[in-house]
Amino acid sequence: MKITRIVAALLCLAAAPLFAAGKTETAPAKKSGPVTIIYYLWDDPSLKPLVDAFNAAQKDIIVDARYIPSPDYETKITTLLTAKAEMDCYMQKRQSDTFAHYDNGFIEPLDSLLAKTGVNRTAVDAYKEAVSIDGKVVAFPWRGAAYYTYYNKKIFEKAGVPTPDTYVKNGSWTWDKFAEISKKLSSGDGAVFGSTVYVWGSNQLYMEAQHEKPIIDAKGKIDYDGAIQRAFSMRKNLEEAKAMWPLIDMKVTKTHYSKQFYDGKVGMLLIGEWFPGFMISGRDKNLLQGYTWNDWGVTRLPCDDKNYVTLGTPTFSVVTSYAKNKEAAFRFIAWMGGPDGAKIAAEAGVLPATVDAGVKAVLAKAFPDAQSLEAFTEPKKAYPLLLTKYGSRIEAQVNTMVEEYLLGKLTDADFDAKFKAGLKEIVATTN
Repeated sequence: MKITRIVAALLCLAAAPLFAAGKTETAPAKKSGPVTIIYYLWDDPSLKPLVDAFNAAQKDIIVDARYIPSPDYETKITTLLTAKAEMDCYMQKRQSDTFAHYDNGFIEPLDSLLAKTGVNRTAVDAYKEAVSIDGKVVAFPWRGAAYYTYYNKKIFEKAGVPTPDTYVKNGSWTWDKFAEISKKLSSGDGAVFGSTVYVWGSNQLYMEAQHEKPIIDAKGKIDYDGAIQRAFSMRKNLEEAKAMWPLIDMKVTKTHYSKQFYDGKVGMLLIGEWFPGFMISGRDKNLLQGYTWNDWGVTRLPCDDKNYVTLGTPTFSVVTSYAKNKEAAFRFIAWMGGPDGAKIAAEAGVLPATVDAGVKAVLAKAFPDAQSLEAFTEPKKAYPLLLTKYGSRIEAQVNTMVEEYLLGKLTDADFDAKFKAGLKEIVATTN
């Protein structure tokens, strides 16, 4: 009996460390310190201040920002998502790509995180249609939506032509007037162009957006009018007159619209709500050639209708479905789209998703005159063209057809039939 008790005691002693070891493995010590999230975005000068401000404002989350060159962003972000590269959230540059990314399972719906965290959701509600798919919120907007006419006052002064805001005031800032003024501002030898419209397919669709035609709606119904062909025709006419910067030349030389405007080589630039940030950067880096900060302005896009409409879709960020730190990623993108982020965006010279009196006061520093500030912040309807699952493919078709048209490979007589055939193919083959 004595020997049996001794053996039992020894067995208990031997087992004790095993149980202790087991407890150590099942209850590891919790990590302390901030959570690091990986966030992908492109190299826009207005974006880095947002990330830096968030990192400086709190100590719980560190944003590891990964910047991709802007021209390569759409392709590279899709490649990274397909490879399931480590990523907690990213900014969407071509908003229509969101549908394919969501369908492929790359994007996390945000409704439960919105409810759980109770963050300010004013920006989400302001652009609910643009950030929802199948009734689910899938993105958080931080930048607003609008395209404008930016103009170089010096070029107008030299040509003896009133600036575009004058025509806006008297109700004559139409597309015909835009074409007329483009020719008057041009030097005729390619040294100075009256206007420039960038190479993106969506930029060729300003007129169509103002007619509020979706081209293909969410249900697959084809709905467009002659505004697309008219825009192509206007561009070709102006390029042949050396009054608009040639689209093919921009693509071949990879000349960015900001450099065109910085260099003082265009009278008017039709581009989006982020461009004042580029002007701040251009001023601070002494890139403005032949004019100063006070010699530029902004006003509405040309528009033929009395009820003004511009093109625009908010810029937003999403959380990846496979993120390691979903809630931290969500809190960051919600901060960007909230009141604090709005002020930082305004300081950087972009239109935030929501603008109140305080934000407008901050935005005032991003403009050379009061007229430009008012034009930038006026209430307006921004039509979200291409914001369906068909959008990316429509834009690709527009890109191809505008090149063919400008090169004389596509005639006016053949335009409508080819465009409609392409749209039918898109509807038939898009899942």
